[in-house]
Amino acid sequence: MPEDVSEDEDLAVVVEAALFAAGRPLSIGEIAEVTDLPIRTVRTLAEGLVRDYSERGGGIEIKEFEDRFVMQVRASLADRVSKVGPKELEAPLLRTLAIIAYNQPIAQSELARLRGNKSYGHVKELEDLGLVQAEKEGRTKIITTTKNFAEYFGLDFDDPNFVKRVMKERKRLGVTPMYRSLAERMGLEFAVVNPYKPYKNDIQLMKRLDLLVIAPGYEDRAKDHYSGELIEAGVKTLTQAKESINLIAEKSGRFDPEKTEILLEEIESLLVEYRERAKGARPVKPLTPMIEEIALDVGISVDENGITAAPDYKELEAEIQVPTHQPYDIDIIERIKERYEALLKGCGV
Repeated sequence: MPEDVSEDEDLAVVVEAALFAAGRPLSIGEIAEVTDLPIRTVRTLAEGLVRDYSERGGGIEIKEFEDRFVMQVRASLADRVSKVGPKELEAPLLRTLAIIAYNQPIAQSELARLRGNKSYGHVKELEDLGLVQAEKEGRTKIITTTKNFAEYFGLDFDDPNFVKRVMKERKRLGVTPMYRSLAERMGLEFAVVNPYKPYKNDIQLMKRLDLLVIAPGYEDRAKDHYSGELIEAGVKTLTQAKESINLIAEKSGRFDPEKTEILLEEIESLLVEYRERAKGARPVKPLTPMIEEIALDVGISVDENGITAAPDYKELEAEIQVPTHQPYDIDIIERIKERYEALLKGCGV
């Protein structure tokens, strides 16, 4: 180490490199794991980097968001350089790209069988983004990923076989008991753990996990025992469940595209069915925000003079009692359906 560089400055370079290499927000625990530094040291160094980059006033900054640190383009410059930055992929496009990556080389006809006719538009868009290439072969096209794909996802090599192998490697995923059925229906490999009041085996399991799916609002409790990345997945409503499925698929980096697509289509079909039924429903007066979310999602009008509705666990006096704390062994979509059915029945439909 040069004489004019202190040990702290040298260690700060390691943390800085970790943030640069990640290309995404990292928790203190994640930085500590990859740098092999104590958590307290990492926090001190990361906070120092935030100050250093702020004082430099350059085009790059290091910011802290919700106990995570990220290296990014300075916010005031983001719009001016957005044209050369990577584009965020919407969930349907990401699922098509996942099928290509996992099954390449894949024929356009086979992709269409798996994803439907929308896949033709997706391939064109992915080609425009430079993430896939499609070469004519007979009456179809053979699709593979590109060098840009490897760069976009931070892979070391762009060989399609290497990409396929890496994409099939599963991140170590954990879920709380409530999300077991959701993970099963998405075709994920996972461990079930209780991060809130863990037993010894839960603590051992969590040390080996990369991601953990928890209920929204329980982050602080989970962090008492788990230092990796958390996914807060809302499932109060069907729309929330759909958003959470897309989030888990994106974050985990490995899911069964066909199973996930079937699940999303089932949810969309249920929403159409319930919203059609709700056209004849009487207005409700929700006694909690959760019931209001459910009512609005299904399309039931909310009115101060409507039928009172409350979650059953609150033990509030209401004409409609909506089941909310059902057993975990009930499929998660079935649990949401029970809430919708109770609300619709109470509203006269």
